[in-house]
Amino acid sequence: MRKSILIFLTVLAGSSHLGLSQVQVANPCPAAPATKLEAFDTNIASVVIKASAEVGSLSLNTGVVSVRCREITDANSGRKEQGISMEIAQTGQPRDRLLIDYDEIPSLLNAIDYLNKLDFSVTPLNAFDATFTTKGGLRIAAIGAQRTSAIYFSVRDARTNLASVMFSRDEVSRFKALIEQAKTKLDSLSGR
Repeated sequence: MRKSILIFLTVLAGSSHLGLSQVQVANPCPAAPATKLEAFDTNIASVVIKASAEVGSLSLNTGVVSVRCREITDANSGRKEQGISMEIAQTGQPRDRLLIDYDEIPSLLNAIDYLNKLDFSVTPLNAFDATFTTKGGLRIAAIGAQRTSAIYFSVRDARTNLASVMFSRDEVSRFKALIEQAKTKLDSLSGR
């Protein structure tokens, strides 16, 4: 009898060990929202009002980039955040929608200015890749290769593997103008 109980306990322990090794552990802590605007999606038991206004878009060879003003309000607390919603639609690929908090807009504009002024004197090497990334994943880059004597610009969602939308230097200036228009609109809404 004692031997039977011992065998039973051994089998039970072995089977419970096997069962544990096959359990998949889910991530109990999902990634925190990267922006203040994204944080509103975590609100529960509250009405969240999302408003937007089209600023404009750029149709490029490799896709379309659209800029919208964005305002999100928690109706219960009255808390409000503003910023930019940007949609990047590469030709033949799914659309990316990115959010940029209002307080990031000045640094984004400064980065666009800096990248747009880059030339081959930035490095003694034959190629460079200069990037700026917002908290929400918008990555703008200047890519230069002396072999072709060309500098190209791109925007993409740094959180995905989707292809970039490519810009010329003139198109970067138009892209910056859209962001400046969005900031001006947001400033007028909040009396800044």
